[in-house]
Amino acid sequence: MTKEKTTSQSPEEMAKAAQEAAVKAAMEQAQSMFGNIPGFQMPEGIQEQVMAQMTAGIPNMAEMQAQQEAMLKAAGIDMETVAEAGRQNMTFAQQMMQNFYDLGDPDEGWSIHRSGEGKLDAGQLRLLAFGVPMLVYNDENVDTIDCESDIDSIKCTLREWWNVTDRKSTLDIVRWLLEEGHHAEADRILAEIRERGVENIPAKERCSKGGKMEDVCLIAEEMQRNNWCPAGKMPQSAIAWDLVRVVNLGRWAYLCGYISENEMWQTMQVAADTALEHFSSWEEYGWSFILGRGVWHGDPADSETAYEIIKLLLENGESPWKQSSWEA
Repeated sequence: MTKEKTTSQSPEEMAKAAQEAAVKAAMEQAQSMFGNIPGFQMPEGIQEQVMAQMTAGIPNMAEMQAQQEAMLKAAGIDMETVAEAGRQNMTFAQQMMQNFYDLGDPDEGWSIHRSGEGKLDAGQLRLLAFGVPMLVYNDENVDTIDCESDIDSIKCTLREWWNVTDRKSTLDIVRWLLEEGHHAEADRILAEIRERGVENIPAKERCSKGGKMEDVCLIAEEMQRNNWCPAGKMPQSAIAWDLVRVVNLGRWAYLCGYISENEMWQTMQVAADTALEHFSSWEEYGWSFILGRGVWHGDPADSETAYEIIKLLLENGESPWKQSSWEA
């Protein structure tokens, strides 16, 4: 085994290396947080763009870096400490980019993973099953409430995406997802579509009404065209998208210590009860999820990703939907 040759670095080189390490760590930690997400790849050249922008934004960077290093040395702080702070600060910003790069890779496929720990009983597994599309999407185990991501990362995600930091804010978001979320407006438009027929709503009207009219019509047409749900079975509600998130939000909030375990199961129970009020089977729940996820961004690619996951859950023998009854 040979030892790598080491050379001394200038302050400028050390600072640049620290910046590059922070960017790389941010990308790796974002991937770790969200799991093996097909399509979550940084666009080509993005790291170089980030570094170029950082450099361009500070014309006298070399001089400032030299001064900074001198001050840090005087304070007994090395550049690795600075790099670590940078990694922590940039991790969460990079996580937010996941929303924009989740178009999915049709060749990658989706898998159902199990921990095999056997800690949850049949009733608990059934409640968790109402959130399982997100577990598959994030490449997590479908038979445990545990998460491989570290708690600090989960806390930051809840804070940045949901403004959830404690019990009250958790329950506020759960209530919002149940009562409004992304489904309420979509459901009002779906009622109009059922009455008039999506083919009878012209493009000019879809755009002029604003809101989600254009998105709902687009996804409804795509679902029909691609047979993402059986003919004549267009969901009457997109609420499954929000209910899946309720289950996972409850799980994450519990892991962060914001709510008790009992409150977590109660949250999941409310999601399950609400699902039973709207749907009569896992199939209908899945079709609603496909619709809701597409309407979320108005992007058929999001619905296609959801369709692939729902198809797996409805057909694979390892799926919680095949092993858990719809009704308790």
